[in-house]
Amino acid sequence: MGNQTHRPPGLILVRHSVPDIREDRPNPEWRLSEAGRADARRLGARLAAYAPQAAVASPEPKALETGRIIAEPLGLRVEVDADLSEHRRPGLRYGERQVFHDIMADWFAHPAERRFDGESLDEAHDRFAAALERLDESTTLVASHGTVMTLFLSRRLGLEPFALWKSLGLPEAFVMDGEGGLIDRVGVRDA
Repeated sequence: MGNQTHRPPGLILVRHSVPDIREDRPNPEWRLSEAGRADARRLGARLAAYAPQAAVASPEPKALETGRIIAEPLGLRVEVDADLSEHRRPGLRYGERQVFHDIMADWFAHPAERRFDGESLDEAHDRFAAALERLDESTTLVASHGTVMTLFLSRRLGLEPFALWKSLGLPEAFVMDGEGGLIDRVGVRDA
């Protein structure tokens, strides 16, 4: 995307960093791996130029840790908002990658459907968007998750949701201006 800092940022959406996948635990309980913590520090260094004034995160450990790692060198305290949590799908376990991708591709094509004892993608979008609407006017760093970020960004930017979801890095940030336009897409692998 390129750095277009001539427009001031209003929102910095961060997908959490690489988790320590524990198949014996539900994924909302996963923490960051050592590599994930290192990548979060690298992403934080790249995001410092956007000078966030506030930070908020999902309460899920992998997102909260990512937010704290990025916010701490900036002198920011991370607030927690449960509405920034990942799409709620408690009956879906992370398994074989291709099977998971097939499930998600079909679900993105049918966003009103509730599956796996959870919320629909439309409900997840509305919950996440409402949380973002509650943020103040300052540039805010939001540490969250891939599916809810995809739902929000694809609808705001007119992108195909499944393709965007598959393209997301761990971690990765989308820097948006105050009007909701994309300023930059920042990852640690494209540095």
